[in-house]
Amino acid sequence: MKKILLLLIISFSLLGLYARTEFDISVFADTLKYNWNNAEERYQYRENLAFKKGLIDSYEAERLSTTLNLGKSAILPGWGHFDTNNVLRGQILLSTEIILAGTSFFLYDKSVEKYDKYKASKQIDEINQYYSDANRLYKQSQLTMGLFAAIWVFNIYDTYVSTNQYNEWLWIRNMQKELDRRINISPNGINIRF
Repeated sequence: MKKILLLLIISFSLLGLYARTEFDISVFADTLKYNWNNAEERYQYRENLAFKKGLIDSYEAERLSTTLNLGKSAILPGWGHFDTNNVLRGQILLSTEIILAGTSFFLYDKSVEKYDKYKASKQIDEINQYYSDANRLYKQSQLTMGLFAAIWVFNIYDTYVSTNQYNEWLWIRNMQKELDRRINISPNGINIRF
């Protein structure tokens, strides 16, 4: 049985060698298949393809990752804006977050201090005054921390928008740079535009 199977495999493989015809280059290189009517159209298509490939390569090399930029802004507010050349907006967000965090911690520290005085006091007037001061400072601390969180969320959203705008601008800039090139060197020769 094995010999018969081996004989069949060998005979079919040899049959394939004898059945082979000559390779017809004209069928393979049929330009009408790609809607090219002549060699000039094929050359223009090749140049257009090289132009698009160059654009995509330069864009991919320079574009910013949205995920990475969001991570940067989550760690340090404004960092993602610095990467997208929105330096002023990044500075404003960073300084606002620093001020709000500092104010919140300062108010919380003061409220803890007033609360400790409230617990240590013995007179009813001092107890009421220290408690109301501690409560007021604690609420202000929580309010500034809530504002800090709201601006932090806005910072991440704005980084997403800013990164997408930067990437769109980058694509347009790269395309314009390629179109404005006066001298183009390619394997097919040197082209000079006036």
